[in-house]
Amino acid sequence: MQTLHRQSGMTLIELMVALAILGILLAIGIPTLRGMSETEAVRGHVNTFFSTLRYARSEAIRNRAQVVICPSTSSESASPSCTTADTARWNQGWIVFINRDGDSNYSYDEKKDTLLRVQGSINSSGGIEKISGGTPNKLVYRNTGILLAGGTSSFTFDATSTSDRQRKRICISMQGRARISASLTACT
Repeated sequence: MQTLHRQSGMTLIELMVALAILGILLAIGIPTLRGMSETEAVRGHVNTFFSTLRYARSEAIRNRAQVVICPSTSSESASPSCTTADTARWNQGWIVFINRDGDSNYSYDEKKDTLLRVQGSINSSGGIEKISGGTPNKLVYRNTGILLAGGTSSFTFDATSTSDRQRKRICISMQGRARISASLTACT
């Protein structure tokens, strides 16, 4: 008597069909995942900057002093400083400090001013561009929470792909209040 042995496993055709289906799913899913990751990067940067604005305003009121937010290429160094160029790029990082010495150029002096917050470079999105308003490289809150410099500003946060539907804008009023705008064209 002969016994029949059943073989288990997949045939070559079944394997090819499974790989074809997997390839189709990956071709559809990868661009969607990339778009989702860009959207999340922009959202994270908007939330980080927005919370910095709210924090600086509340600290100005709480400490009854001017609080400055300025871009910084050295924000994570031992002695951070404001970037003074008008073309300062906010995505390279920024610092928040209390302007205790009261200087009118609002530069950070580690011996006189109080450093409140440091934000390092944010590189996982397309960057931050200051569109309009006041001093191009500083936001200064008065002790009342109203902006002294940089009022009626807007900042656009870009996605790596520069897709308009992934871009976001933060608008800052002269009263110092920030909001995320539904429109990329205006802050009205």
